[in-house]
Amino acid sequence: MTITRRKFTPEVLITAPRRSAAVPSPNGSYALYTISTYSLDSHLETKEIRAVELKTGVTSLITDDENNEDPIWFSSTEILWLRQANGSITQVWIGTIGQVENAAYMARIILALIENVQIKELHGGTTAVAFTAASNPDGSLHNAVQATNARSSAREYESVLVRCWDMYFTADHSSLWYTTLRKARNCQQYTLSDNLPVNALKGTPLTCPVWPSDPFSGAGFDISTTGLLVTARDPELNPAESTQTSLWYIPLRTFTEDPAPVLQKLPVPDYNGDTTSVVFAPNGVSAAFLKTKDGNDSSDENRLFLIRDVADAESVYELPICSEITQDRWDLSPNSIRCASDNHSIYITADERGRCKLFRLMIVLDKGSSTAYARPLSKDGVISSVYPLSASGSELRLFINKSRFTESSIFALLNPDTGTYSLLSSATDMGRTLGLHASQVSEITFKGRGDYDVQAWIMKPSTFNPDEKYPLAFLIHGGPADSWRDGWSTRWNLAVFAEQGYVVVLPNPTGSTSFGRAFSSAINGDWGGRSYHDLAACFAHLETHLPFIDTTRAVALGASFGGYMINWIAGQPLAKNFRTLVCHDGCFSLYNMLSSDIVTPLPTDMGGTLWKDKAIWDRNDPAQHTQNWTQPMLFIHSDLDYRCPVTEGLAPLAVCQQRGIESRFLNFPDENHFVLEHENSLKWHRTVLGWINKYAGVRGGVVLEPPVSEPHRG
Repeated sequence: MTITRRKFTPEVLITAPRRSAAVPSPNGSYALYTISTYSLDSHLETKEIRAVELKTGVTSLITDDENNEDPIWFSSTEILWLRQANGSITQVWIGTIGQVENAAYMARIILALIENVQIKELHGGTTAVAFTAASNPDGSLHNAVQATNARSSAREYESVLVRCWDMYFTADHSSLWYTTLRKARNCQQYTLSDNLPVNALKGTPLTCPVWPSDPFSGAGFDISTTGLLVTARDPELNPAESTQTSLWYIPLRTFTEDPAPVLQKLPVPDYNGDTTSVVFAPNGVSAAFLKTKDGNDSSDENRLFLIRDVADAESVYELPICSEITQDRWDLSPNSIRCASDNHSIYITADERGRCKLFRLMIVLDKGSSTAYARPLSKDGVISSVYPLSASGSELRLFINKSRFTESSIFALLNPDTGTYSLLSSATDMGRTLGLHASQVSEITFKGRGDYDVQAWIMKPSTFNPDEKYPLAFLIHGGPADSWRDGWSTRWNLAVFAEQGYVVVLPNPTGSTSFGRAFSSAINGDWGGRSYHDLAACFAHLETHLPFIDTTRAVALGASFGGYMINWIAGQPLAKNFRTLVCHDGCFSLYNMLSSDIVTPLPTDMGGTLWKDKAIWDRNDPAQHTQNWTQPMLFIHSDLDYRCPVTEGLAPLAVCQQRGIESRFLNFPDENHFVLEHENSLKWHRTVLGWINKYAGVRGGVVLEPPVSEPHRG
């Protein structure tokens, strides 16, 4: 049933159904996805696995058993999913569309918690299976219940690899495993091999995924009929100086080989950065991946590499990308790769001017060298994934997943030859069920600190009247190697702020990605310089060019790097323009970022090391300017945030309290750099919105409540 919302509130954001990206079946008839819905009444989450028929757009329920998760296509009509139990085992289930509830069966139990399952059909009724799971130090599958607990809780390290995102590294580590599914004799059902899964990385110092709990890490491997490709941190390098990840090939034919064959490294000379988005071509022999040149430079762009034959380490080469329109060398950074079924065409996504667009690469051979020419296939929104639907050489349809600022999930079909776009399904009827519409969003450009343009997004309230004035919510993104993109978010959702009655402005200042390499790298060694002045220029532009914004009722908010910038602004002249400042997981003192879980980019980010270039660190350090702090501040920081440790929220709170500045500290002991749990998210939104509404003088919105944990002072 469709429910029309009159006002998009935090409660609506949290309880609205959340739809995953959809994956089409091998024959292109259906697409598989999940939906989760949280109730603030029962405080429970329901989960569904559903399929949409691509010819009609009609969706059908596969199962609503909340214990079923991580579904993938096993065949064009069969689905494989996992059920975890007791926190220590995983059941592997298989069912057929239309018969799941009655005819599903368990293929076997694996005595470990597994994830990132991938399969590939081999021959003779056998299917290869690969997945990631924790490994004991001896290379066996880790089972939390069966594990022997140490008598001491001590942890000791002799490298910088102590923590990652929200967990500590332990002797147990994540690894890559493989096994097979085979039809039992005289039976149409599949069962997992009687033999234990094989640890593909046993006897090596490699781990997969590279960073197990980091949401930006990805699965880190791909499967084909010829074996596995895996990305892993290079063990030969000091992790305090480099987190370079490299690519290895594991040749397999039956996926029963035990022990696993020796890994074959696929080196890329002179490229010392991250290896991501590894993907086999349909022929199972060729492959593609992305790699940066300098892993310690957060602003470095991805380059595209192809492998003619994964068994030949000498067959790796870079494929230069040029714009089909200008013929110039591309200045964008690819995010993801999808190989076409003809083994020749390639589809990639890349950020461009605050959007994540889809491009088709046309590869041209000239005098023995290859060049790819990028043709844009989309104009707006954020394309999260693309799948070629045709199994033949004539690829006439692509299935794409995308979102917009005003729409959480779009399934669409695209003809890459003609550009014909067909909307298949929209989770919120293009925002209408949430009371939103695309016309609320626009963009502006203005001159930055120098003779260059800076872009910013603007979102107005759904009831916007150009003859009225609205308070300003000035949002600063994280990174700094990131940007505000025209896509949905359940964490920093600009529509939630707009529907409180704000005009929301999202600048993409110096350091932002998607505007070219020179623009993104210009922030290195100058965190408090050019980017800050771009933000000041944006505010000045709003004052003089947008009369419907009441800049005397402005508030500023930022997270991560945006939180750093909030702390920096607090000590600068721009602070006087904001009635309050909100800092989520922001850096207070640059010195303390040496306690972050990722320290290798710091010398590049800061322009040198602390012990050699202290003056540069001090020049960009918010803590050096606390004598200028005057504006009320709200700090949000969580205990499991190891990217920017919780003390970075406590220290500036102490500054404000000792200086007599109105301030509040919101803390979540069970959250990391992101606040994700539904009830915590509600508290985050109600505190943040209540706080800014108080100082901006907004009426009819969220009202600030007293702090929930304030000690009794009677």
